[in-house]
Amino acid sequence: MKDDIDRPDRDEGKGRGPKSKMKFLLAVDSVDFKSLETNDPILLGRQVLEKRGLRPPESFSLFNILPSGDFEDVRPDEELDLREDGVERLVAFSTDRVFRATLNGRVIAWGAGTIPESALRLLSGVGPDEAVFLEIRGGTDRLIPEGGHADLNPNGTEAFITAPKPKRYVFVFNGKRYESAEPRLTGAQIKALIQNWNPEHDLLLEGHGNEPDRVVADDELVDLAELHGPVRFSQVPKANFG
Repeated sequence: MKDDIDRPDRDEGKGRGPKSKMKFLLAVDSVDFKSLETNDPILLGRQVLEKRGLRPPESFSLFNILPSGDFEDVRPDEELDLREDGVERLVAFSTDRVFRATLNGRVIAWGAGTIPESALRLLSGVGPDEAVFLEIRGGTDRLIPEGGHADLNPNGTEAFITAPKPKRYVFVFNGKRYESAEPRLTGAQIKALIQNWNPEHDLLLEGHGNEPDRVVADDELVDLAELHGPVRFSQVPKANFG
């Protein structure tokens, strides 16, 4: 699993004294990991929680994120060995109800009915050219928009995957930017995307360079994949044009 969180190696066996600090990362109800230190190479689950002042431990769910990306449940009296290679990453949830999902085939856990796209992105380690999708069996996978949230099924396991971002085609209407997943749209489709479109107006395609402006009919297809920049539209009252 790719990892956006720094995992400094431990110098095990290189003169480390008995009081040398062991580090681990802990997030609470999020993926905002905080670095913590301890003199003990082995901690109980309850001791991990106490390092962040999370009491009583029975009120929290604690998970260790394995190098594979899978979430492993850590019980309050279960030992966690911090001497393994790399710094352990753990997530605590302030609830005993946990939703489970898969992310690229790995099991993850979350303590709320929705999970931010940013959390899925960080946990998967995807780059800026990739996106997170909800896998729809027998249908079209649904893109989780950047900055958005995904619902988690309380009665089943949602499956999330990552893939290259879909191509987006841009047009501009009255200075406002709009996007479409389709490279060609009809005049009617463009109007439907524009907020508060006035049906008493015509859609005007602004000419590039010396090209004249012209009205776009509802059934006319407009190619948005222009080489000279985003296609630009404005509007004009029907009675005043042409």
